[in-house]
Amino acid sequence: MRTAALLLILLFSSLHAQGQLRVAVAANFKPTLERINRAFEARTGLSVLLSSASTGMLVTQIEHGAPFDIFFAADRLTPMRIVTSRNQSGVKAFCYAQGSLVLAGGDTLAALANPKLSLAIANPVTAPYGTAAMQVLARTQFAAGSTRKLVRGNNVAQAYQFWLSGAVDLALLPTALRAPDTIPIPTAWHAPIVQYAVTLREGDILDTYLAWIRSDTVRHLIAEVGYKPCP
Repeated sequence: MRTAALLLILLFSSLHAQGQLRVAVAANFKPTLERINRAFEARTGLSVLLSSASTGMLVTQIEHGAPFDIFFAADRLTPMRIVTSRNQSGVKAFCYAQGSLVLAGGDTLAALANPKLSLAIANPVTAPYGTAAMQVLARTQFAAGSTRKLVRGNNVAQAYQFWLSGAVDLALLPTALRAPDTIPIPTAWHAPIVQYAVTLREGDILDTYLAWIRSDTVRHLIAEVGYKPCP
């Protein structure tokens, strides 16, 4: 594990020397950010290296020295903790989207009360969407389903794959992953999923990228895929 982290850091350091922007992104936002980055690269000629995992896994990489320029997390707490711990110029956090959940695979939300239907979620230890999913499952009306087979993916993308492959019957997923035939989960059923990014260093390329991220074009794109505006 430590050797792999060291190799990752050396790779990123080499790419940084070539002027490449390094972006870490929580799995729920990866498909959207890929679209955003393609447009950015086409407009500017600059290059972006994207790394994706759960919020918790990416924080571990950052703590071990992975030299990302910016980190798009799936919560607010993690970026704010980074700001507090580093307490240095260039480390700033800002909200970029607010997420929501859907149920994939069920005809109604009552399917969550059926113990015979297996369910995939992101790991609540490392993924904020997994935490929100557990809050939904803790509701009284779903208590009968507590003995179900519950499969925890490393991140929301893996939970989605478990469901898409037929390994489980149901999945609680981010709306923005655009799984087919889903049912929205009422946002009042879990704590708000307010997603923050944090800049981890300074530079002209990063400033150009931030201007693009904050543009009306990108805000509209983020809304199109199912994210709500920041509160």
